[in-house]
Amino acid sequence: MDSDDVWNKYVQANPKAACYKNKEVKNWEAILTIYSKDHATGDGAMTGAESAAQPIELDEVVVEASPELPPKRQRTGDAILCMLGEMKGSFQDAMKSLEPLELPKVTPLEILAALEKIPDLARSDMLRAYGKLILSERLFQALMELPMEFRKEWLLMLNEKNNV
Repeated sequence: MDSDDVWNKYVQANPKAACYKNKEVKNWEAILTIYSKDHATGDGAMTGAESAAQPIELDEVVVEASPELPPKRQRTGDAILCMLGEMKGSFQDAMKSLEPLELPKVTPLEILAALEKIPDLARSDMLRAYGKLILSERLFQALMELPMEFRKEWLLMLNEKNNV
Protein backbone atom coordinates (compact mmCIF):
# COMPACT_ATOMS: atom_id res chain seq x y z
CA MET A 1 0.00 0.00 0.00
CA ASP A 2 1.43 3.35 -0.99
CA SER A 3 -0.04 5.43 1.84
CA ASP A 4 -2.93 5.60 4.31
CA ASP A 5 -4.57 8.23 2.13
CA VAL A 6 -4.66 5.87 -0.85
CA TRP A 7 -6.04 3.08 1.35
CA ASN A 8 -8.76 5.31 2.81
CA LYS A 9 -9.91 6.36 -0.65
CA TYR A 10 -9.97 2.72 -1.75
CA VAL A 11 -12.06 1.70 1.30
CA GLN A 12 -14.53 4.54 0.62
CA ALA A 13 -15.02 3.14 -2.88
CA ASN A 14 -15.00 -0.53 -1.67
CA PRO A 15 -16.29 -0.71 1.94
CA LYS A 16 -16.04 -4.52 2.11
CA ALA A 17 -12.25 -4.29 1.62
CA ALA A 18 -11.68 -2.60 5.02
CA CYS A 19 -11.04 -5.94 6.76
CA TYR A 20 -8.05 -6.65 4.48
CA LYS A 21 -5.90 -3.73 5.62
CA ASN A 22 -3.56 -5.78 7.84
CA LYS A 23 -4.01 -9.22 6.22
CA GLU A 24 -1.08 -10.94 4.55
CA VAL A 25 -1.61 -12.12 0.99
CA LYS A 26 0.11 -15.46 0.51
CA ASN A 27 2.08 -15.97 -2.72
CA TRP A 28 2.06 -12.21 -3.40
CA GLU A 29 5.25 -12.40 -5.45
CA ALA A 30 3.78 -15.07 -7.72
CA ILE A 31 0.56 -13.07 -8.12
CA LEU A 32 2.58 -9.99 -9.08
CA THR A 33 4.53 -11.97 -11.66
CA ILE A 34 1.34 -13.26 -13.27
CA TYR A 35 -0.88 -10.16 -13.12
CA SER A 36 1.44 -7.16 -12.97
CA LYS A 37 1.68 -4.71 -15.82
CA ASP A 38 5.47 -4.80 -15.68
CA HIS A 39 6.56 -6.41 -18.92
CA ALA A 40 8.79 -5.74 -21.86
CA THR A 41 7.63 -2.92 -24.10
CA GLY A 42 10.67 -2.48 -26.31
CA ASP A 43 11.33 -3.62 -29.83
CA GLY A 44 10.14 -7.22 -30.32
CA ALA A 45 8.13 -7.40 -27.08
CA MET A 46 5.00 -9.59 -27.38
CA THR A 47 2.25 -10.82 -25.14
CA GLY A 48 1.75 -14.54 -24.66
CA ALA A 49 -1.22 -14.53 -27.03
CA GLU A 50 0.79 -12.70 -29.71
CA SER A 51 3.66 -15.11 -29.32
CA ALA A 52 1.38 -18.15 -29.65
CA ALA A 53 -0.32 -16.71 -32.75
CA GLN A 54 2.95 -16.08 -34.57
CA PRO A 55 3.91 -18.91 -36.95
CA ILE A 56 7.21 -20.59 -36.25
CA GLU A 57 9.77 -20.31 -38.97
CA LEU A 58 12.04 -23.31 -39.08
CA ASP A 59 15.18 -21.41 -40.00
CA GLU A 60 14.79 -19.11 -37.00
CA VAL A 61 14.30 -21.83 -34.40
CA VAL A 62 17.32 -22.26 -32.22
CA VAL A 63 17.29 -25.51 -30.35
CA GLU A 64 19.45 -25.54 -27.29
CA ALA A 65 21.07 -28.83 -26.50
CA SER A 66 19.51 -30.41 -23.47
CA PRO A 67 21.82 -31.52 -20.74
CA GLU A 68 22.77 -35.19 -20.74
CA LEU A 69 20.57 -37.02 -18.29
CA PRO A 70 21.32 -40.53 -17.18
CA PRO A 71 18.93 -43.01 -18.77
CA LYS A 72 16.13 -44.28 -16.59
CA ARG A 73 16.83 -47.69 -15.15
CA GLN A 74 14.43 -50.15 -16.67
CA ARG A 75 12.81 -52.90 -14.62
CA THR A 76 14.33 -56.20 -15.41
CA GLY A 77 12.40 -59.36 -15.98
CA ASP A 78 13.88 -60.70 -12.74
CA ALA A 79 12.35 -57.87 -10.71
CA ILE A 80 8.93 -58.48 -12.21
CA LEU A 81 9.20 -62.24 -11.58
CA CYS A 82 10.24 -61.51 -8.01
CA MET A 83 7.14 -59.36 -7.50
CA LEU A 84 4.95 -62.07 -9.01
CA GLY A 85 6.48 -64.59 -6.63
CA GLU A 86 5.65 -62.36 -3.66
CA MET A 87 2.09 -61.97 -4.93
CA LYS A 88 1.79 -65.74 -5.34
CA GLY A 89 3.01 -66.27 -1.76
CA SER A 90 0.56 -63.77 -0.30
CA PHE A 91 -2.26 -65.26 -2.38
CA GLN A 92 -1.43 -68.73 -1.08
CA ASP A 93 -1.42 -67.41 2.50
CA ALA A 94 -4.86 -65.90 1.92
CA MET A 95 -6.14 -69.18 0.51
CA LYS A 96 -4.96 -71.11 3.59
CA SER A 97 -7.80 -69.57 5.55
CA LEU A 98 -10.20 -71.34 3.16
CA GLU A 99 -8.66 -74.78 3.72
CA PRO A 100 -10.66 -77.17 5.89
CA LEU A 101 -9.65 -77.34 9.52
CA GLU A 102 -7.75 -80.35 10.75
CA LEU A 103 -10.09 -82.91 12.30
CA PRO A 104 -9.48 -83.75 15.95
CA LYS A 105 -7.53 -86.92 16.61
CA VAL A 106 -9.82 -87.95 19.49
CA THR A 107 -13.33 -89.14 18.72
CA PRO A 108 -16.37 -88.40 20.91
CA LEU A 109 -16.64 -92.14 21.51
CA GLU A 110 -13.13 -92.22 23.05
CA ILE A 111 -14.00 -89.26 25.29
CA LEU A 112 -17.17 -90.94 26.51
CA ALA A 113 -15.32 -94.21 27.18
CA ALA A 114 -12.66 -92.37 29.23
CA LEU A 115 -15.34 -90.59 31.31
CA GLU A 116 -17.16 -93.84 32.03
CA LYS A 117 -13.95 -95.27 33.55
CA ILE A 118 -13.89 -92.54 36.24
CA PRO A 119 -15.38 -94.08 39.40
CA ASP A 120 -18.41 -92.43 41.07
CA LEU A 121 -18.80 -89.67 38.44
CA ALA A 122 -22.45 -88.58 38.43
CA ARG A 123 -24.31 -88.68 35.11
CA SER A 124 -24.90 -84.86 35.03
CA ASP A 125 -21.19 -84.21 35.78
CA MET A 126 -20.22 -86.68 33.04
CA LEU A 127 -22.44 -84.93 30.50
CA ARG A 128 -21.12 -81.46 31.44
CA ALA A 129 -17.53 -82.71 31.18
CA TYR A 130 -18.30 -84.47 27.88
CA GLY A 131 -19.66 -81.21 26.45
CA LYS A 132 -16.43 -79.39 27.31
CA LEU A 133 -14.02 -82.15 26.28
CA ILE A 134 -15.47 -82.66 22.79
CA LEU A 135 -14.81 -78.94 22.13
CA SER A 136 -11.22 -79.00 23.33
CA GLU A 137 -8.86 -81.84 22.52
CA ARG A 138 -6.29 -80.14 24.73
CA LEU A 139 -8.57 -80.45 27.78
CA PHE A 140 -9.08 -84.14 27.01
CA GLN A 141 -5.32 -84.68 26.77
CA ALA A 142 -4.90 -82.93 30.13
CA LEU A 143 -7.52 -85.23 31.67
CA MET A 144 -5.80 -88.33 30.32
CA GLU A 145 -2.43 -87.25 31.76
CA LEU A 146 -3.87 -87.09 35.28
CA PRO A 147 -3.80 -90.16 37.52
CA MET A 148 -7.24 -91.80 37.79
CA GLU A 149 -7.74 -90.68 41.43
CA PHE A 150 -7.47 -86.95 40.37
CA ARG A 151 -9.70 -87.06 37.28
CA LYS A 152 -13.10 -86.81 39.01
CA GLU A 153 -12.04 -83.88 41.21
CA TRP A 154 -10.45 -82.07 38.23
CA LEU A 155 -13.58 -82.49 36.10
CA LEU A 156 -15.78 -81.21 38.93
CA MET A 157 -13.51 -78.16 39.34
CA LEU A 158 -13.64 -77.60 35.57
CA ASN A 159 -17.46 -77.78 35.68
CA GLU A 160 -17.65 -75.35 38.66
CA LYS A 161 -15.25 -72.90 37.07
CA ASN A 162 -17.39 -72.55 33.95
CA ASN A 163 -20.71 -72.50 35.82
CA VAL A 164 -19.79 -69.51 38.04
